[in-house]
Amino acid sequence: MRIPAVTIPALAAALLPAVALAAEVVSTAADRAELSLTIYQGGLGLVRDRRMVDLPKGASVLVVDGVAGRARDGTGALAAAGVAVREHGFELAGIDAARLLAASVGREVTVVWPGSAKEERATVLAAEPMPLFRVDGKVTAGRPERVLVDSLPAGLRPAPVWTAKVESSRAGRREADFSYLAEGLDWRADYSAHLDGDRMVVAGWATLTNASGADFEAARVRVVAGTLNRVPPPPRVMKAARGEMAMAAAMDGGAPEAAGPYHVYSLPDPVTIRHGDTRQVALTAAAAVEVERALILDPVPSQAWRDRWADPETRHPTLHLRFRNSLGQPLPAGVVRVTQAVKDGAPLLVGEDRLDATPDGAAARIVLGEAFDVTARRVQTDFVRVAPEVTEAAWEVKLANGGDRPAKVTVRERFDGEWLVVDESAQHSRDGAFTAAWTVTVPAKGEAALRYRVRVKG
Repeated sequence: MRIPAVTIPALAAALLPAVALAAEVVSTAADRAELSLTIYQGGLGLVRDRRMVDLPKGASVLVVDGVAGRARDGTGALAAAGVAVREHGFELAGIDAARLLAASVGREVTVVWPGSAKEERATVLAAEPMPLFRVDGKVTAGRPERVLVDSLPAGLRPAPVWTAKVESSRAGRREADFSYLAEGLDWRADYSAHLDGDRMVVAGWATLTNASGADFEAARVRVVAGTLNRVPPPPRVMKAARGEMAMAAAMDGGAPEAAGPYHVYSLPDPVTIRHGDTRQVALTAAAAVEVERALILDPVPSQAWRDRWADPETRHPTLHLRFRNSLGQPLPAGVVRVTQAVKDGAPLLVGEDRLDATPDGAAARIVLGEAFDVTARRVQTDFVRVAPEVTEAAWEVKLANGGDRPAKVTVRERFDGEWLVVDESAQHSRDGAFTAAWTVTVPAKGEAALRYRVRVKG
């Protein structure tokens, strides 16, 4: 059946009033009831912004301002009693002079030309590549010194917003739970540690950074330790968002908790973090752990067991601190900076290292640096090729200690095949399938020597 042409404008006329009558409701930060952030490692955050909104019955357009300029498309979600979302999206571009002029095409503005203080009314005919204006019936091309716009053109927002066409079953004020994902929110763990004899006092900090394009005032913050699987949009961003929102909804604060393969830490107090800010917030209370020191001389390259080898350098063993996580909670991976008091009591930085993610009760180890007073010289004293795939090398390690206390040094060697110690001046231990270790005590202001011969096959 052919539809008469006259019905098309009649249909359009019937639809236009409905669109025109759709009220626009703008929600600002003043409507906010609660703000929370769930921040993942890797530059992603889940923003949950609960606001009180006053919606009319029926169709309206809800505009939520104050969203992050780096909000992720397709991740906005709204939950409110009796409200159905029909269409939604982010408008993140904000406003600048070029966009304002482009949106003013066909409208009258006031212009001031360079070198003149006179204001003229003009109609904008084109914005790019060269602006065109109609002034006093003539078309003029050029860039005015100033353009005065009577009002913002429709659809142009001064700041990033989220807009949604919604349908409300009733009129009135109600709570709306709005959430979305934003790039640019990140965190890392940092630890300060003070070494005093065989004890070390450790405190953990969550270092928060905000490059999202929005300010977050007095937000409840959760940080998530672990590597989050990221799927770039499209096509699975909504699925990823739902999964992350569900995980955040399950977090109810308090002590750190496991959520799937992650650990979640709720920071104790609200945090204000503005765009461009970096803030450190207490993550773990300061607590003492027992430490064990170890001086480790690292292995020679594996090639040194396959051929004749000369190592002319004098080396220093590195100082390792070993301890057990007795802080009562898992520790996220992060940088540990260790200080120690000198004679006048002032703290001295004695080293820093990256702490691996350490479960509650698990052993941990950090490396501070090279031991200044202890030196080592390795000399290959013999090398024999027993068979095409079998070699045998003998080594002497000369250790010297210029310090006032005896030093216990562990010499480690690593092999890339089957190995057998055929002779040694001290008993070795196996530090794994491919590593041997010898421990030698070097007297204060004295020397010691270690000798070993190892056959390697493979």
